Amino acid sequence: MPTEIKPISEHVDLLHNAISPRFGSEVQGINLLDMTDDEVAALKQLGAERGVLVIRDQVMTMAQQAAFAHRLGELTTYPVKQSGGLPEMLTIHADENSKHVAGEGWHTDISSEPRPPALSMLRMEIVPDSGGDTLFADMYQAFASLSAEMQLILLRLTARHDPTGHYLYLSGEKTLRELPSQVHPVVRTHPLTGRKALYVNSAFTGKIKQLSKPESRALLDMLYQHISAGISFQIRVRWQPHTVVFWDNRCVQHHAAWDYFPQVRHGYRATAIGEVPYLEL
Repeated sequence: MPTEIKPISEHVDLLHNAISPRFGSEVQGINLLDMTDDEVAALKQLGAERGVLVIRDQVMTMAQQAAFAHRLGELTTYPVKQSGGLPEMLTIHADENSKHVAGEGWHTDISSEPRPPALSMLRMEIVPDSGGDTLFADMYQAFASLSAEMQLILLRLTARHDPTGHYLYLSGEKTLRELPSQVHPVVRTHPLTGRKALYVNSAFTGKIKQLSKPESRALLDMLYQHISAGISFQIRVRWQPHTVVFWDNRCVQHHAAWDYFPQVRHGYRATAIGEVPYLEL
């Protein structure tokens, strides 16, 4: 039975179709390059509420994508490695020569930054015949589905996020010493929704500050298992050429499936920088 299509807000006539009841939406009937400022603001708000937004049939160049991404806020920049590249655009590419792909394992991007990412925008130009899906997990529901006692424990904790999964470290551009760790709350408040989201991930979270190493490891392992097994708060997005997906790193984790070797998957990602994570009780 199809999900009811709902307007994004009372003031902007954009439509979205829920992917799952509380998480993820397909936005319909828009061209990103023609959006007004009010529509972009509504898109950012919907991303905060629904976590993941999928928009099909968005034909644009890399430069046009970069221009649109700047409307989301200040952008993360990357080393430019090829002619014609742009510092705010990260190339996502895998082919028959790839030994691994970006995004394997559940994570939120570069949470070891003082101001970790807010909204990410990924556009795929080439996709495999099948496979290459991206899985997303809702950290609002991940937190809410824990027991009340566990929630109370987590609300008192902070965690150190280490740059071991940072793109600058993995690419050899920087050493770990040049990329310091950061401490963030284990549960953070989203500034656009006021909702609480679980904020630890296996790619970056090194240790819970208030616990011993064995205690921290046991608690983090339990939370990672909770996330990976949380079928009720996960969705899976199948890519098509010219599909754009937005996800809010403040309340979402993602996992790129690498099940399409040796086929090609190619696209570009831009990511807006968020605020310093905080918890409002």
